[in-house]
Amino acid sequence: MSLYGAIKMNRSLLFEGRPPTDEELRSQFISALEEISFTPHELLKWMNLRGDYRDSSASIRSIQRIISGETRVSGTMMVLVKSLVRQHRRLKAQHPNIEWSITEYGIHCAEVDGWMVSISPQSKGRWLLSCRKGPNNDGYSPPFGRWLDSLDEAKNKALMAVEEGIADLAEFYQELK
Repeated sequence: MSLYGAIKMNRSLLFEGRPPTDEELRSQFISALEEISFTPHELLKWMNLRGDYRDSSASIRSIQRIISGETRVSGTMMVLVKSLVRQHRRLKAQHPNIEWSITEYGIHCAEVDGWMVSISPQSKGRWLLSCRKGPNNDGYSPPFGRWLDSLDEAKNKALMAVEEGIADLAEFYQELK
């Protein structure tokens, strides 16, 4: 059996060959957001940065209603979230053994594809993730949103942060042409 055939068969067995129920879709959606450590607001920000022109208040309410079970997960929303999960898994497979060092100040540091990633402890047990291109402090650093609730969550988001930085730089260089 081909790899494509195996993947297709595995997907059909997931719901015994039937369409998933609304609750199963909602559960998949929530699990996907948890796997990539995205909050509803981070998903909204990700969508807006990629051209979602809809009103943000309506979009966030839609995401919240999906999570609460008030409305069904749209096919488009599921495709977006599954794409993020696939990207996250691909990045983790490409970088399975990131070596983290810890500075005397408790900052966890690693280098990924020429990007310096640091996770610094903050107040109330939270962590701040940041990354920059190159070893110097003058390299490009993409903006990052929120403090994270655990070191594991911050490390889980590190590869996505590097990927976002790479995409930002590629877009910036494309606009210069």
